[in-house]
Amino acid sequence: MALETVVLTVGGRVLSHVSCTLTMQATDAVREASFDVAYNGPGVPCEEDEDAIVTVSGEVTLTGYSRDVKGSHDEETRSYTVTVVSRTIDATEASIDHPTGLKKDCDLKEIAEEFDTVGIGIECDAKTLKKRLHKVRPGETLFETLETDARAQGVLIYDTPKGKLKLTDKPEGRHAGALVRGLNIKSASGTLSGRGNFSEVKVRGQSSDGTTSAVLRPEAEAKGTATRKRPLIRIHEGEATSDRMKKRAAWEAKRSAGAAKECSVTVPGWRDAGGKLFAPNFLIEVRDDWLGIEQDMIIASVTLRQDSEGGTEAVLTCKDPRALGGENPRGKSAKGWGAPAVPTPTFRDTL
Repeated sequence: MALETVVLTVGGRVLSHVSCTLTMQATDAVREASFDVAYNGPGVPCEEDEDAIVTVSGEVTLTGYSRDVKGSHDEETRSYTVTVVSRTIDATEASIDHPTGLKKDCDLKEIAEEFDTVGIGIECDAKTLKKRLHKVRPGETLFETLETDARAQGVLIYDTPKGKLKLTDKPEGRHAGALVRGLNIKSASGTLSGRGNFSEVKVRGQSSDGTTSAVLRPEAEAKGTATRKRPLIRIHEGEATSDRMKKRAAWEAKRSAGAAKECSVTVPGWRDAGGKLFAPNFLIEVRDDWLGIEQDMIIASVTLRQDSEGGTEAVLTCKDPRALGGENPRGKSAKGWGAPAVPTPTFRDTL
C-alpha cells in the first residue's frame, strides 16, 4: 500500500516527520494528530498554540493549533513529538463571553451561532425544535451549552477538517466499496454486550408553565431490547415538552443498545474504493463471517497511522447505524448485532 503524503505545517513552517497518527470521532468535538518530528535545529521545532494545518496528499484534514511539544534526548540522540488539535478545542475549553448569556426563541443552530463568541464557525444540517429561552451558565463552554439540548434531540457534535463545529442528526454519506474478511481486512475484533440492553427507557421531566399533571410530571417511554424487566430512567434536562421528551426517549433507547455493540476493523491504506479518506459518521458495508457481521455499519471513529516501517493503515470503529441516528441496515448479520428498531415512544403524565 503506497504511503500517503502527509504534511504538517505549524506557524507557516513545514515540519518533517517520521510517523504520524490522526484520530477523528463522530462523538468527539475535537480531532487530534500526533507526529514524531525529525528536527536537528536549535531548541524545539515549534511552540504551543501556533496555527497548524495537516494535509493528506493535498487534502486538508485538520485545521487547528499545535498543542503539546515534547522533547527528549540521551547523550547522542534526541526526539520530538508534536500533537495538533482542531480549532474546536476552544469550544470545549474556553468559556462563553456573551453580554447577556440569553437567547430567545431559538433552535440548536441559532444557539450555537449566538454563543460562538470565539469565532469557531458552525455547520448544522439537523432540524431541531425551538425553545423559548436558552440561558448560559457562567463559565460554560460552547460545547457544554450545546451538549444537553443536542443529547435530548439526538444530535451529534463533532468537528470538520477546516476546524468548524458540526451539528448533525444523520450519517453524512456512504463510503464506496466494502470491508471484507479475506479481501481488505487485516484484522478485526467485535464486542456484543448486554450493558446497553433495557426493557424500556423512560424520560421524565417538568415544564416551567402550568399546574396540570402533564406539566408537573410528564414521562415519555420507548421500548428497548432486553427480554427481562430492566428499565432505564433518565431525567430530561430543560423544558419538558411532549415532542422533546419522546425524541429523547427514542434516541436514548437506540444509543444505549448500539453503544455496546461495536467492531474494530484494521485495513491497509486510508481510503475507500472510490479514493475518499475514511471519515467518521459515514456508512460502509462490512462483511466478516468470523464476527457474524453482514450489513451496513456506521464509522464512529477513525484512526489513521503511517510510519516508514509499518506502512499506512486505518483502524475503523464501527457500530450499527441506528446507534448514531441512522436507519435500520437490514443486513444478514448474526443475531445481536443490530440496535433496536426505531421505537415509537409514548407520552403521558405519571401523577
